Amino acid sequence: MLLERLGEDSVTPSKPSVYFRTLPTYYMILIIPRKGKTLYSIPPFHVTHFVRRETLYARLQMLFDCANTTSTPLIVVLIGMGGAGKTQLALEYCRRMKDSRRLGAIFWLDASSRNTLYSSMETAAKQLLPDRVFDNPDAAVASVNDFLSSWSERWLLVFDHLDNPEDLPGILNFFPASHRHSILITSRHAGSKELGQSIEFDHTKKGEGLQLLLRSSVVDTDELDAAEQILGLLGHLPLAIDQARAYISKRQLRLRAFVTKYEGRKQETPQFWQYRRMLPGKEVVTPLSLLTTWEMSLQLLGVGEQAAELERVITLFAFFNPVNIGERLFSNDADDGNMTTSPMSIFKVDGHWNHWKFEDAIVKMQELSLLQFSHNDQSEIAVSLHSMVSEWLRMRLGNGLQPTFLNAAVSHLNSHLLSIGDSDHKTQQEGQAHLDTIWRGVESFNIGDHFLDACMTFGNFYNGQGRHEDAEMMYKCALAGFEKAWGPEHTSTLAAVHNMGKLYADQDRHKDAELMYNRALAGYEKAFGPEHMFTSDTVNNLGYLYTVQWRHKDAEMMYNRALASKEKSLGLEHVSTLDTVNNLVSSMLTRAVTKMRR
Repeated sequence: MLLERLGEDSVTPSKPSVYFRTLPTYYMILIIPRKGKTLYSIPPFHVTHFVRRETLYARLQMLFDCANTTSTPLIVVLIGMGGAGKTQLALEYCRRMKDSRRLGAIFWLDASSRNTLYSSMETAAKQLLPDRVFDNPDAAVASVNDFLSSWSERWLLVFDHLDNPEDLPGILNFFPASHRHSILITSRHAGSKELGQSIEFDHTKKGEGLQLLLRSSVVDTDELDAAEQILGLLGHLPLAIDQARAYISKRQLRLRAFVTKYEGRKQETPQFWQYRRMLPGKEVVTPLSLLTTWEMSLQLLGVGEQAAELERVITLFAFFNPVNIGERLFSNDADDGNMTTSPMSIFKVDGHWNHWKFEDAIVKMQELSLLQFSHNDQSEIAVSLHSMVSEWLRMRLGNGLQPTFLNAAVSHLNSHLLSIGDSDHKTQQEGQAHLDTIWRGVESFNIGDHFLDACMTFGNFYNGQGRHEDAEMMYKCALAGFEKAWGPEHTSTLAAVHNMGKLYADQDRHKDAELMYNRALAGYEKAFGPEHMFTSDTVNNLGYLYTVQWRHKDAEMMYNRALASKEKSLGLEHVSTLDTVNNLVSSMLTRAVTKMRR
């Protein structure tokens, strides 16, 4: 069967807690059912660091208590990512039911695969009917069902690790037909919630997380602050918290020292933390880590190239802000040729984005508790990852492959920001969150000169959000890159110079703005001539800069020059021409009024 030790859990809507689990077949507690007797076939419960999650337990208890007062059987499904604590909650419920003798029988079944479930059912059949010989596994299942269906006592079956229902399409055949039964299922597959009422696991509450991490130790204020910081670093995930506790205990670290080590050594997986499970095809239990449980989920994404494609897709998600990764990030540029090297290219059909194909993939990932998704008002899919899953997906690539995915993320975000323009505040805020996340990745890697154009887009976006320091950082990055790659007089270089001039003007840094505008003007005149649109736009901007400095004669000279060029190249009624006329008239009137007042 299995031998497993988990981490403490959390649930939604009640938030749970888990972490230990020890399930070897040779430790089964067995009492043969006679009249007035009980039978419990469950793993022994030896948990030294269990944190009681009474709110969560009360929700589970309430569901089963309601079932005990009706003739309707109840199925409860505990749903959550690997390491969230589903098994520990199930074990706690079984232990309490065993102590209370409220159930006549409890059987714990390993549902991680068809073979392990059949093996567990055969073990139960031999315990119930020790003199019976079963010709095949289906006969054992039928015998268990027949026995429990006609038994007068109330009983519970626990189907642990029903993570791949596709391997068990006939799972309902394993449920005895009896109104006196209750079934508890633990699963990473969201589709399992269709089997009954569900409790979805999320993160621990702060108090529970601190209790698990500190184990009632008295700490000073600084260490308490560090403890809360650790919970944040670990996303309040119970298994990760217990791994951190073991790491701290093993190395006798102060909590503040652990924070420092964690930041510097995120790629280390503690090997001494004993979370074990019987893997398919193995005869002995295998030490696992939290990361290993997620690797196991990835392996269920598909077969061969399909699995590899979906793995690349979810890995790309990890380079964005983990909250609200909207479908528009990828669908907006699906038809312009920018997706040929992106993992998202698999969702193009006949050259166009296919929403339904994308949705099918996202649903599969959510079923394995790798992510969550929702729909907005336009039926667009929005994906969210747990922060630790996101970090793990990036970390497992190594430094060699991270720039490849970062390049794809930059390309998608660049196209997205160009497409949304002056959209609603919510869309702008989401774009800003993704840009902040991606830029932190860019700072860590040299991802090539093609990022420079995106730098300009990002600078414009930050400037539009009023984040001038970030915009200046982007423009300087682009300017330095263009100067190095193309030289100081290249048109791309001049565009960066011009944008920096506009940024400085917006900040009232007039001298810096004039310097940049004049540099851009000289370059555009040389590259395109005095009447080109780029040249005249820069002249117009200089005029506006002189206006706000009350240098009206200089401003009018610039406006007249820009006006002559625009009338010739664009015509008298072009909107750009009329804007310059308006600027010129405004400057002249201001100067006249000022002169009269004097």
